[in-house]
Amino acid sequence: MPIQLPHPDSAIHLYRHLLREATYVPPYCRPWVTERIRSKFRDNRRPNIHKAHQSLRYLRSANAGHIGRTLHLCFLASGRLGKRRRQLASSFLAKEPAKDSEALGQKPLYPSTTANGSDHKHQPEGSVIESWLDNWDVEKIKAIARAQVQSPNTNWPKQMRKTYDPASLLSKTNAWGNPFKPKVTKRKEQKHYANVLADLMPPVPQGEWDLLQALSSGQAETTMFDVPTRRTVATTPVAVPNFPTNTIREWNWEAYVTKPVRAVERGNSRMYKSLSGAHDTDPRGQGRPIGVKSFKPRRLRRSVYSRVWEATPILEKARGKGKPQVTFGAARRELSPATTSDLQFFSGVDQKGVRASGIKAHKGNG
Repeated sequence: MPIQLPHPDSAIHLYRHLLREATYVPPYCRPWVTERIRSKFRDNRRPNIHKAHQSLRYLRSANAGHIGRTLHLCFLASGRLGKRRRQLASSFLAKEPAKDSEALGQKPLYPSTTANGSDHKHQPEGSVIESWLDNWDVEKIKAIARAQVQSPNTNWPKQMRKTYDPASLLSKTNAWGNPFKPKVTKRKEQKHYANVLADLMPPVPQGEWDLLQALSSGQAETTMFDVPTRRTVATTPVAVPNFPTNTIREWNWEAYVTKPVRAVERGNSRMYKSLSGAHDTDPRGQGRPIGVKSFKPRRLRRSVYSRVWEATPILEKARGKGKPQVTFGAARRELSPATTSDLQFFSGVDQKGVRASGIKAHKGNG
């Protein structure tokens, strides 16, 4: 359960509490969480206190052992979601700069006539079709989308649709059988690739991909699996509002009169208990919170790091006229070796389950 700590109202105290909680998150996402907290408070002279309280409850719930929220933090840190995902996409999927002035001046132009011979009335001949899609490498986008569709892994924050190629989806003619104008075709293509980019998992640098591979296989340093224990909470003799004590609190009957019971006791439910930090005073209460587990290296490796690596690709440049090569992580699902006490049930049986010759079957009493 999250520890019962007060939620201060001042921005500086919230900032210190958030930085303290960032020291307890898994080592992989710890630098990203710390830098994100610092940048949010430095960029906003008047930080949003309400959102800061929500972030503090979220971090405390993740540090208490909530697997889903811890996985979400690692998705954000690895660029599977959020701001870093857009940064990685802009860095790896952008077109390479032009090599000379001649290549820089090559831009798509409007033709003077359409395929059926009719002249354009609204676009002059030789005008430039400017598009944000011209700055993106479409071949790299389609290569990652193709690999994402063909990947057997499904436990990702986003799933790529099978119609990622506009050639097999977008129509070239309108309802009357006439071809679209180049501007309309370009607009349809932009809208399609915007939907593809919304579900795309961008690649990461080779060093980070190797680190995720080592974390998912357990070959990384042992410090990457150690989650520091929380320090003892300092007690104070000063009365702090909403601070848990051993004294019996007065029953807030006004809340039960003015609000529905489900709204008043929502924090005690198993779904929200890890966020609110509420404890059951009644042994017949709601029970343990949902999704909270004890953080151990094996659980952290299988439930968090392996899933992040499976959703992370690396991109190799095309050689010659070939296509870019994309490789997604593939974590192994191996069974743990049987213990000594369990091996006695399999004595005299080979790998295929066939009893070895000369061994009689055991007959039970029944």
